[in-house]
Amino acid sequence: MTDRFARTDGSTTHYCNPKDGLYCGGTWRGTIDHLDYIQGMGFDAVMISPIIKNIEERISYGEAYHGYWAQDMYSLNLHFGTRQDLLDLSQALHDRGMFLMMDTVINNMAFSTNGGNPATDVNYSTLNPFNGPDFYHLYCKIYDWNNYPQAQNCWTGDTIVALPDLNTEDERVQTLLEMWIQEMISTYSIDGLRLDAAKHITPNFLPKFQEAADTFIFGEVYEGSVDIICNYQNNINSVTNYPIYFALLDTFTTGNTDTLQIQVEVMKNSCPNITSLTIFSENHDTARFASMKDDINLAKNILTFTLLFDGIPIIYQGQEQHFSGSHDPYNREPLWPSAYNTTTPLYKTITTLIRLRKHAIHLDPIYYTDAKTYPIYRGSGEMAFRKGREGRQVVMVLSTQGSNSGAYTIRMMNGYQPSVVVRDVLSCRMWRVNDMGELRMDMESGEPRVLFPEEVMRGSGLCGYV
Repeated sequence: MTDRFARTDGSTTHYCNPKDGLYCGGTWRGTIDHLDYIQGMGFDAVMISPIIKNIEERISYGEAYHGYWAQDMYSLNLHFGTRQDLLDLSQALHDRGMFLMMDTVINNMAFSTNGGNPATDVNYSTLNPFNGPDFYHLYCKIYDWNNYPQAQNCWTGDTIVALPDLNTEDERVQTLLEMWIQEMISTYSIDGLRLDAAKHITPNFLPKFQEAADTFIFGEVYEGSVDIICNYQNNINSVTNYPIYFALLDTFTTGNTDTLQIQVEVMKNSCPNITSLTIFSENHDTARFASMKDDINLAKNILTFTLLFDGIPIIYQGQEQHFSGSHDPYNREPLWPSAYNTTTPLYKTITTLIRLRKHAIHLDPIYYTDAKTYPIYRGSGEMAFRKGREGRQVVMVLSTQGSNSGAYTIRMMNGYQPSVVVRDVLSCRMWRVNDMGELRMDMESGEPRVLFPEEVMRGSGLCGYV
């Protein structure tokens, strides 16, 4: 989140209260100055907030620091920096072999009605390029967010900030949006897009926009239904894997080891390609995990699944620092008070897991990324998942017991062949599978175990290997 990641002046003490909902001074230049922090964990891509000009009014609950109140699609949000700053950010990422992804708003524009009537008080002439009411759906309020025709034709927003809903069935609107995204991608060398509020966009337009952008897109579809999420893959590259997100929360907040394993199997058998979905456990629209369970080892477990499960993992800034904002706007804390600490437990956990993920992909590029995870073990407080080809598989053993758990041993089959020696990359401990194919492994303090065959650890950069 550009406004909350890093400031141009490099300050780690600048005051910012998320509750105020105001600009706090994060910039593209500040992001450039802290790319080492991101790349140090092993990430390949950085996704930034929407870049376009937003409305400037300060309303009762804040300002457009988040970038979702679009006013002029052909001007930049100068709070984030200049055109040259954005070009420099793109170049800096590409020089590192990394990708630039952009959050994108095409469902609506924005106008401050400040308590007025959205149906009558929007001055469309202030909006560019959609500067007349004929570019929009007629105003109506969404009463049932699960009614998709209503959610796609009526307006989001409220009477303070109206969000006029673009009529994406209209060919003129489609053409303007297609031309705009092509210009943005070309100008700033953008490598991928997050499509905000994809749930509210006319589904038939999504493949047209995808074709025009000609790059990877994942759509935000805030939806727990497996069928609905899987069906969206008929229209767009990828969407957010909310069914798995909700299963993760249930598992690691209630200790129910059934939920996640069941959902993994359901999605695997329902979606056209679960490995192209984006997997996450925190984002700027949801409460941070630590606000529900302030246990560092539970946080390690949920990160382990996020980074090693099927799909494209996304980590929300601050998760590596164990931030605990409960909901919007408290979950949009500035990162700089952390002083970009690279020695925190979760920063180091992420670094290790991404390094293992890259090593597994290096050994088996297609199979690891295309392979589907499946559960192999469930105990009263543990579950294990396997991913990858025999002899190069990753097995993650997750615990829901938390840091106060004592020491005990589990007996697990179906992970590895008899006599294989495996190493837990998080603790660097080793175990040998017995002649019956059973792995007897120590568990303690609710720590996750991430196992990999010792004979193929060479080159991983983990546990003493260069």
